[in-house]
Amino acid sequence: MEMTVSCMACLLNKEEKRLQKENDEKKKAACFREIMGLLAEEADVGTAPYLVSRIRAIYAKYFSLPDTFTPIKRYYNRLMLNREDDFRRQIEKNPDPVRTALCFARTANYIDFGVNSQVTEEQLTELFDKADPSAVDEVEYGRFCDELERAGSFLLLADNCGEIVLDKLLIETLKKYYPRLACAMMVRGGDVSNDVTWEDAAEVGVENVARVVSNGTRIGGTDVAHISDEARGALEAADVILAKGQGNFETVYGSGYNVYYLFLCKCDLFTRRF
Repeated sequence: MEMTVSCMACLLNKEEKRLQKENDEKKKAACFREIMGLLAEEADVGTAPYLVSRIRAIYAKYFSLPDTFTPIKRYYNRLMLNREDDFRRQIEKNPDPVRTALCFARTANYIDFGVNSQVTEEQLTELFDKADPSAVDEVEYGRFCDELERAGSFLLLADNCGEIVLDKLLIETLKKYYPRLACAMMVRGGDVSNDVTWEDAAEVGVENVARVVSNGTRIGGTDVAHISDEARGALEAADVILAKGQGNFETVYGSGYNVYYLFLCKCDLFTRRF
C-alpha cells in the first residue's frame, strides 16, 4: 500500500513522542534528521511497516530499545488461553460456527500495542460480549466460504499475541467444516511490538492445527519484497489467504495473491477510506 502524507506525518509524530523521553538534545535532533531523511528517500517505495522497521534501526543507533513487549505477550497469550474453552463452546453452539470464529478472530485484533497504549481485560470482555457474527459482511463471507469449498490449502497471516488464540480456533473450525484444507499460519521472523513469532505460536499450540511458517523478517507485516523464500513459497501455494491486522493489509494489499483481510480499524485514514 502506498504511503500518504497522513502516514508519513503519523510516523514522524510517533517518533517525536518517543524521543521526548530522551535527554540528549543533540542526539535527539540527529536521530530525527536521519528518520526524516529515510522518509524523504524511501516513502514512495516502502510500506509503512517496512519503514517502521528501518526507523527502529535508526533509533537503536542513538538510544537503547528495551524489550517492553515480552511480558505483555505472555500475559495476553495466557489470558486468551484461559478463555479458550469458553470461546470454543460459543463458536460450536452458534448456528454458523465459521462466521462466529471469524467474528471472534476479528474482535481479538484489538490486542495491538503497536497502536493502543493500553488494552484491559475489561475492555476485551466488553468487546467480545458485543461481538456480533452477523456483522461479518455477508457477501464477502459467502465468497470466502465458496472458495474454501474448492480450496486445498489455506494460509493465515497472523498479527498479535493473545489474538493468535482466536486465530487458532478459527483454523480449528475451518478444518472441521472443510476437512480437505491443508492449513498454515505465517508469523514474524523476530520480535516486533507484540506481534506473533514462532515461539508465541508454540506457546499457544498452533502446531496442533496448522503448519507454522516464519516470514523471516522483523517487519510488522508480510512485506513481499523482503520475506524469506519459504514464506513467499507459502503465499504462492495457498489457494485462500486470510491476512490479520492492519500491518498485513498495508504490506500485502495489491500483491496479486488471493487474500481476504480481517482487522479492526485503529487509524483515522483507514476509517475514512473504509
